[in-house]
Amino acid sequence: MTQANILGLGWAATSAGLKAMEEFKNLEEERRAAGGITGGRYYPAVPKSVARDEMCVFLILNISSLQLIPMNVVAYRSQYGSVNPTAIVGPAILATAVSTLAGVIFCKVMDGKRRV
Repeated sequence: MTQANILGLGWAATSAGLKAMEEFKNLEEERRAAGGITGGRYYPAVPKSVARDEMCVFLILNISSLQLIPMNVVAYRSQYGSVNPTAIVGPAILATAVSTLAGVIFCKVMDGKRRV
């Protein structure tokens, strides 16, 4: 999934993302069965309809989608006769890096607010 996002093929990562969320759900069920203890750490119970912090972080990072090579845009630029279809790569890396960084900062700030 990460490889698809990095190459700018986010649509190809959908099934892997859904599978990852299913695994997060299974992990949460295992935690409930073990009384909230997994790997020596305690995880307080949350209602079944509530997403865990790990799920939210995964979703935010998946949506922010750090891309090294925006394949779709390069393909469109090439198809429509651009002189330099790869000129978009630098600005795309910068823009997606900023969005990913903003997502990480948001997650850390929200996590810090809950712990206080």
